[in-house]
Amino acid sequence: MSRYTYRRLTKLPTTAEDLRRHTVLNLPGMLAGLSFEHMVMHPGAVVPITMEEGAGMLIFTLAGRGVMLLDGDRIEVAANDLVHIPAGVSYGLQTLGGTDWTYVVLQAPLE
Repeated sequence: MSRYTYRRLTKLPTTAEDLRRHTVLNLPGMLAGLSFEHMVMHPGAVVPITMEEGAGMLIFTLAGRGVMLLDGDRIEVAANDLVHIPAGVSYGLQTLGGTDWTYVVLQAPLE
């Protein structure tokens, strides 16, 4: 029996509608509670201010540019930027510029 889990993600989001149904990988046997999300936000897309009470997040930008509102601070991010958002910190996201913002999110529950 393998000690690892491998899944090929064959369909990644390409439309605004798909953004609402983004890819989430959280399989039994993986690190307890860890989730992985691949996101593509199209130009003009916005994620309203929200807060995760029970989980911290890492957001890694693969391509494009975005603006993150973190506890009232405005931070611009681009490819290869990594942002840690601890549980209980308010955040919002918006694309910046005329291209898609592609990023991955790792989310882990508090212990």
